[in-house]
Amino acid sequence: MAQAQGAFPSRTISLIVPFTPGSTSDIAARLVAQKIAGPLGQNVVVENRPGANGQLAMQAVARAAPDGHTLVVGSVSATVVPTVLQKTVPFDILKDFAPVSVIAGTTLVLLAAKDAPYNSVAELVATAKRAPGTLNYANSAGLYRVAMEALNLQAGIDLNAIAYKGPAEAANDLLGGRLSVAPDSLGSATRLIQAGRTKALAVLSGHRSPALPEVPTMQELGYKDFDFNGWISILAPAGTPPAVAQRLHEEIAKAVASDDVRQQYIKVALDPVTMGPKEYRELLEREIAKYQRIGREAKIEKL
Repeated sequence: MAQAQGAFPSRTISLIVPFTPGSTSDIAARLVAQKIAGPLGQNVVVENRPGANGQLAMQAVARAAPDGHTLVVGSVSATVVPTVLQKTVPFDILKDFAPVSVIAGTTLVLLAAKDAPYNSVAELVATAKRAPGTLNYANSAGLYRVAMEALNLQAGIDLNAIAYKGPAEAANDLLGGRLSVAPDSLGSATRLIQAGRTKALAVLSGHRSPALPEVPTMQELGYKDFDFNGWISILAPAGTPPAVAQRLHEEIAKAVASDDVRQQYIKVALDPVTMGPKEYRELLEREIAKYQRIGREAKIEKL
């Protein structure tokens, strides 16, 4: 074991992203991968494997050799939310993975197309109540589904979920008028908002974003305990030596703290947050309890 830890890394590291290219998770992963390759002395290759709300990639990495050379990018949608939405989850996030590091925080926003007939959540809700069952939303990640079902519950409306592989595909349909609204991370949505092609109706996270200081949070609009914060992380298969996970975290933390990565994060509205293996495991435990409670309150039927 000591020899194995001392030799790490001994070959190219694969970093699997469970979502599509251009997603917030993909952007953060590529920035970090480029930065840690030099200090680790090995290439870090990013591979996108979208599908099944991230579970295809998660399963593949859970089965990989626990030596630190195969990693997966985690998110609330891919790690915690499956326990809320599914009767059967093909992995146990706490037993089948070794937490390595949180690499970024994300702010979630609710988007509408620029010419949508509503400019606020209140107007969206009023429209939905006037014409029940006619409005829809993009379900491009599990976290977004939970957030929107919480909105349905509190507002007494019935926005319909339309499934997408990723936010990019959802954005295309939002712009094309085939979607009423689309929850998204501010990282992926910034470009469209700045270009005036979409408008942000509300921040779904607990605090206003410095990037959108004029956009209110759902809590400010009267939605109790409405706080859906995203985060992006890296995990390894269970059994990965703690020293390997710690080494990876230390290099990741240095990367996220570097001026160039922080500047790139700012451009895509990512928060430069890091968290080590122990702290990240504790976060997972808290988040699982939180989202399972929300799922029960919103009466989300598991499929």
